Amino acid sequence: MASNRESDFAEVLVDRLMLESFANESSAYYAGDASRAKSSALDQFRSKLKWHIGHSLSERQKQVLHSYLAGKKEREIALDLGVTQQVVNIYKHRAIKKLRKIFSN
Repeated sequence: MASNRESDFAEVLVDRLMLESFANESSAYYAGDASRAKSSALDQFRSKLKWHIGHSLSERQKQVLHSYLAGKKEREIALDLGVTQQVVNIYKHRAIKKLRKIFSN
């Protein structure tokens, strides 16, 4: 009989903690100001990144990055572009280096 009471108490405690987390707005389901600001900052970053990929990179660098973002592997990209896998790797690294330089400023 004592074990039933202990389990009842544990269930009540869990329910109480869950309700308190909703009351404190710390639930994963609550979109507070901080999460909205974070989402907005990520949207701005994505927009800026997309613009720089389209305007700051060479045509080959763009082709390589778009292929990577489409889920292709270096070997597949190399076959599509008619170059070696090492050349694809070079384009990728140069594009990333260029984007890092832009975003570090």
